[in-house]
Amino acid sequence: GSLTSRAEADRESWREALLAQHQRLAELRSQLESVARLNGKLAHLTSLVEPKADERPAGSAGVVEGGFGDEVRLSRQLAATTRALMEEVAFQEGRQRLLASIMRERSLEIAAKPSLWPVRGTMNSDFGYRFMGRSRDFHNGVDIGTPVGTPVVAPADGTVSFVGYESGYGLMVVVEHRNGISTAYAHLRSADVAPGEEVKRGTRIAHSGMSGRTTGSHLHYEVRLNGQPVDPLNYMLN
Repeated sequence: GSLTSRAEADRESWREALLAQHQRLAELRSQLESVARLNGKLAHLTSLVEPKADERPAGSAGVVEGGFGDEVRLSRQLAATTRALMEEVAFQEGRQRLLASIMRERSLEIAAKPSLWPVRGTMNSDFGYRFMGRSRDFHNGVDIGTPVGTPVVAPADGTVSFVGYESGYGLMVVVEHRNGISTAYAHLRSADVAPGEEVKRGTRIAHSGMSGRTTGSHLHYEVRLNGQPVDPLNYMLN
């Protein structure tokens, strides 16, 4: 009698252990699916193409009716499956940390590039040489026609390095960005920032005007790379 009752107790404890392992497997599968799904989105956003990770067999064993030996074998199978799933979760979590760091770096790069239009308007004059009668001069930026008082926004994150009057340019603001890039805004009516001020992409920094040497209301906008003027249209997205 006591041997039979002990065997029954052993079987019951194994059953409880198996059910606990099943529960753990279900939780791991759910965790793995959500992590892998998010990783797929992050990989797409970062344009990170990776070789497909080796898929570890997850198994789908169920609690079977049968002798004690069957339950021991099933328990080992479930334990091995649980270990495989835990390894896969750890792998996917490591991959997620890598993808998240790439996303942060990319977002910093994007925020630091002057890709927004500082104002919306008609492009009156392009970058490069332009002919004025018989003479020609080099235009260091682009002229965007816009009414006096139009808000001017920072096209990227940066730090204001200059606010003041320059000959010909009138009231001018210069913003320093990352990677040797700076932007300049001229013929302003007013400036809403001060030197040393941090500005975020899309925040207002000035209002357009007609100060300096100009024949009409417009924003003169320059992008400089290591101090040298470059074509702003190479950076400005539509």
